[in-house]
Amino acid sequence: MKKTMNARLAICGLGLLGLLTACEKDPTPTPKPDPESKVTLKVNEFIYEGLRSEYLWENTINWNAIDFKKEKDPHAFFKRLIYKDDRWTNLTDNAEAWNQSFAGISTTYGFDLRFSYIGDTEELVAIVRYVYPGTPADRAGIRRGDLLLKLNGGPITVKNYADFYDKPTIVVNKGILKDKTLTAEPVGVAMTAVEMYQDPILKDTVINKDGHRVGYLCYSDYTEKSQKALLKVFTHFKTAGVTDVVLDLRYNGGGYVSTANLLCSILAPEAVVKKKEAYLLKTWNETWQKRLDNPDDRGEIYEYFADTLGINMNLNRLYILTGKGTASASELTLTGLTPYMDVVQIGDTTHGKFCGGIVLQPDYLARIKNWYYHNNKPVVSYQGIQNWGMYVMIYKFSNKRKDEFPRGFAPKYVVKEYLLELYPFGDERDPLLGKALELITGKQVAKARSRRIQPALRELPIDNPNRPLNGKAIDTPPAGQRLFMSNK
Repeated sequence: MKKTMNARLAICGLGLLGLLTACEKDPTPTPKPDPESKVTLKVNEFIYEGLRSEYLWENTINWNAIDFKKEKDPHAFFKRLIYKDDRWTNLTDNAEAWNQSFAGISTTYGFDLRFSYIGDTEELVAIVRYVYPGTPADRAGIRRGDLLLKLNGGPITVKNYADFYDKPTIVVNKGILKDKTLTAEPVGVAMTAVEMYQDPILKDTVINKDGHRVGYLCYSDYTEKSQKALLKVFTHFKTAGVTDVVLDLRYNGGGYVSTANLLCSILAPEAVVKKKEAYLLKTWNETWQKRLDNPDDRGEIYEYFADTLGINMNLNRLYILTGKGTASASELTLTGLTPYMDVVQIGDTTHGKFCGGIVLQPDYLARIKNWYYHNNKPVVSYQGIQNWGMYVMIYKFSNKRKDEFPRGFAPKYVVKEYLLELYPFGDERDPLLGKALELITGKQVAKARSRRIQPALRELPIDNPNRPLNGKAIDTPPAGQRLFMSNK
């Protein structure tokens, strides 16, 4: 199974060629250059050039004090350059895996798990938050809210939980919760991981409730491929006479800005879409901000609503369900729409990812720099490190009112989600959706089961490594008509 976690490059120094005896008169051979040292130097140069040109917080770095030629560890070098409050800029030697993940493709079983200790023991229970449709987990009958108590015949622990993501085949036993006690089903379920596209539209349905036709969409990732599916969903909503929309982003860690643009343009009031109003303001690093501060580059400062009038929902109010994992492009959607409509946020405070980035790779940087110099011969070459990459924060974003959210967006209605109280998406017993339906209809909906039957759980902060950069707003380089600066 492919891993999407960063792998560290092993750095070796030059070894001794051997000692010559006193009777040997041959001259000492000239040491050959270490190929790994050459790789390190190229990676360091890539880091230096890319961050100095593009990085949002490049002015926090004392560039005069940096000599990338003397750095022995690219990862340590990169880490020292990153701004102290930047939690998102990252480096990898497997950019291919990143790009696949951003496209929604990974080798996977197709579920998202959260892990908790069971009572006072060191054993874990894996709680299924959601399952992508058509995946091995889906075909095996794994559902949202299932409790997985055994892995490959034994208990789940901190030593083996990664097998859910790393092993090509696994056997899991579901857990049965009764009277605060968890017991494992005797027969396990076998699964084999496959490489596939994971459809981020987890559920779309029209809920008929007390004279209201409510369009409910649970959406987990702003992939580019999902744009056509989004158009299909909202065409159905419009045809079905949907009057209210509930957008469930509680597990959506972001994705492509272009997809967020489409979704915002579908949901916004028709009048502002017709006028192509600005829904997003970008603030770049100081050098780029000065260069872009002219009428010809307004498209690099603002994002505008796009023409989706054929399926525009023309809403004045939108209900958005959020959680701690709601981040980046999801927060972009929330903040971008707020000046134009009543955005009713329900759930938990969002992540607070207020900046967008690009996946910068060596070949692209080299191509732009060589073009800039108008030289037939390559000015810079990054042969041998083509699969390295950086996810670099390049701008802060806010809505047209310049509302900032470094600590995330707090909901208007705080509704907690409990791991042992998970219902199918679209089920009105789900406390977040239930609250939205209550606000829409003015009537109380079905209540969830009492949490008094639940055992004590201690949740572990373990993220799915097959989604390496949760909290991502991704622009595709080059962003607009920008060129890399090479004369800084």
